[in-house]
Amino acid sequence: MKKKALIVWGGWLGHEPEQVAHIFKNVLEECDFKVEISDTLDAFLDTEKLKSLHLIVPEWTSGTITREQVTSVMEAVASGVGLAGCHGGMCDSFRESVEWQFMTGGQWVSHPGGDGVE
Repeated sequence: MKKKALIVWGGWLGHEPEQVAHIFKNVLEECDFKVEISDTLDAFLDTEKLKSLHLIVPEWTSGTITREQVTSVMEAVASGVGLAGCHGGMCDSFRESVEWQFMTGGQWVSHPGGDGVE
């Protein structure tokens, strides 16, 4: 049976979240994952579905997450579901959610010296 992953993309378009989501999808499919992609944070509301996954990949820069959405993801991760992401797509996702920051292990702050920022 294939492992299952959910990629949720959106937020600030400057990081090209849809394109990055499809890059992640291709990589995961090469590793024999069945991948679902969603462009809404409401994909996080079905806790039991999330718990049935092997991996959750947020690709969402900035934005706001509801308590229900973050709690559902936290419960899935606590049950053993993997969480993976990169750069602003995971750790600059929801600046006002302390729970999200604790779960991801950090919060993206800035490019060093503003490097690469236009």
